[in-house]
Amino acid sequence: MGRPGVNPLDWDLGNVPPGMAWGGVDEAGRGAWAGPVVAACAVLDGDAVRKWGHVLRAVRDSKQLAPERREALAQELRSVLAGWAVAEVDVLAIDRENILEATLMAMRQAVSMLARRPGLLLVDGNRAPRTGLPERLVVDGDAMSCAIGAASILAKVHRDARMVELEARHPGYGFAQHKGYGTALHRERLREQGVSPVHRISFAPVAALQVADEAARASLLRSLEACGSVEELRSWVDASLRPAYGRLKPVWVETLRRRYAERLARLAAEEGLE
Repeated sequence: MGRPGVNPLDWDLGNVPPGMAWGGVDEAGRGAWAGPVVAACAVLDGDAVRKWGHVLRAVRDSKQLAPERREALAQELRSVLAGWAVAEVDVLAIDRENILEATLMAMRQAVSMLARRPGLLLVDGNRAPRTGLPERLVVDGDAMSCAIGAASILAKVHRDARMVELEARHPGYGFAQHKGYGTALHRERLREQGVSPVHRISFAPVAALQVADEAARASLLRSLEACGSVEELRSWVDASLRPAYGRLKPVWVETLRRRYAERLARLAAEEGLE
């Protein structure tokens, strides 16, 4: 929780050197069983505070806002912030790197996308993403800091919309309702329908309900070996690997990744792309 009686914007103004643009970074979806992890960065400066302080003083931790209010505020923030960016890291990278590293990766990507680079970055939590900017870690920063709170709103609204899209592509799991988190409904639908291509197969609750498909693994290996160019190989990830992902054991995916890397290096050398 933030300090009682202290507006998050005032907290920022009291903790950032005068005249400096500052940013806040936060994530959404770290604990979910399905879908990407999303990070956002929100940049503030003195001009934005002077012009839009009435909007910025409404910023709170996204979890404290009703969905309708959160979405409306996100729309306002996109117009009034000095800069902002949102980045996603998908389930393949989450399972490959682990969720913590994938979250820090998403934070770095969001910061790298900024058109306006802040002089100081306030980071929610106790792990530094190592963006190359001066960073200050703020535990419970989404409730404490306006910039981090704004980032939490942008990340949450973006990810919620993405999960609604995933419900349309993978109907029946309830993604539009639970947003990929581990609810009783989600567990029930996993039992009924099996693991989808957008589930995180390295997460224990998902792995416990997974039915692995040896035939899918063998087919993927054959199609991988049949790729005759770098372009075909890269297309194989979206056309073949992703649709079958929920039926694969993590150890199978790791084997496919190693073979993919070997084949990519060989084809790139043959095509003179190294």
